[in-house]
Amino acid sequence: MKLLERINEVRKAISYIQKDKAVSTGGGSYKAVTHDAVTAMLREHMVKFGVVSWPNLIDSSMMQPFQIEGEKVNKQWRYEATYDFTFANVEDATDCIVIRIQAHAMDNADKAPGKALSYAKKYAMLKLFEIETGEDEESRYNPEGMDNDDLAGHLKAINEAANEVELKRVYTAAYKAADAAKDKEASKLFIKTKDARKKALTQENANG
Repeated sequence: MKLLERINEVRKAISYIQKDKAVSTGGGSYKAVTHDAVTAMLREHMVKFGVVSWPNLIDSSMMQPFQIEGEKVNKQWRYEATYDFTFANVEDATDCIVIRIQAHAMDNADKAPGKALSYAKKYAMLKLFEIETGEDEESRYNPEGMDNDDLAGHLKAINEAANEVELKRVYTAAYKAADAAKDKEASKLFIKTKDARKKALTQENANG
């Protein structure tokens, strides 16, 4: 069989994977399917129908935690990466397709790269084999608590504001986002970060 025929046979064998993990979002949670659940469900059928896969890292970057006057604000490091996942016919490696996936992960130690790779592989396999999980990525909404990525993005914008006009603009956007998410801790953090950046800008102007 050609690769596409093999992929189709795997698709026939699996149609749905149940979400198996509760993921916390800071103020709520949602159910998700894990990398291990996807791998466990697909491995047998990929072996049976002769489909192999491997990743290739295209690029990556690591964003270190934010600092305010020597105090660590965000303990987690953000890792971003782009991968190409090759799916090939076990009998003919030239009979293959490549899926490019971007992924990111946050962790306060050294696990972020592994998390990003697992996330990318999970979604490459879910999308290629058209497996339903019941997840709604487009409309997932957390009514309480900001997403870590949104929090980090607003903090970065505040910390990098070039002047007080820009600072006011990005701070206002951040505060509104925290208010919409009903995240009081994020609101306090934005205020503290804004005050620290305003102080730094004042000192920079004074030093000419």
